[in-house]
Amino acid sequence: MKRILTLNLALLLACGFSMTANAQEVKKTSNDEPRYNFSPAYEFLRSTHGNYFNGPSFKVTRNLESRFKPGIGIGYATTKLHFDNALLLHNMKLIPIYANASYDITNKSKFEPFAEASAGITFLRYDRSSEADPSTVNRINERGLYLYGGFGVRYKVTNHIAPYISAGFKGFNNTLNDLDINPHGITFQAGVRF
Repeated sequence: MKRILTLNLALLLACGFSMTANAQEVKKTSNDEPRYNFSPAYEFLRSTHGNYFNGPSFKVTRNLESRFKPGIGIGYATTKLHFDNALLLHNMKLIPIYANASYDITNKSKFEPFAEASAGITFLRYDRSSEADPSTVNRINERGLYLYGGFGVRYKVTNHIAPYISAGFKGFNNTLNDLDINPHGITFQAGVRF
């Protein structure tokens, strides 16, 4: 069942990328901005437990006639060792698939500050052992609620290219149970929108 869900999500995301690539030829406004933007980035997350989760991400956003831009995205984050709830979590791999919404605070200059939020599902995979018995290792596969909120700034080189940086707070497995494994913390991102 998990493989079918993962395959369906991957196909849905691939179809979305394919449709946006085909529609890229259609222009939005008289100043020749593209209808869709693609944003590859690299993210650095410092968790509240002191570990680092790093990895790439990719977003596709739709330019509307307003400052609001909806989109979809996928990411990947990994760390070799994470401590959480007296557990040792080895080889942690996190893949969030999410819906994204960004809002351009102003777009009247080359520097464009923006706010963004994302929500989706994270696929978590890691090896778990306890601090008391580190030799007993269990492979864990989970899904969780992914949430992100943050602010950033883009530098508009042209209508088609804009490098950006952003910072925010991200959680990969948000629940009301404080004993669940939830890597979360402050994240920094650097990328380019084209």
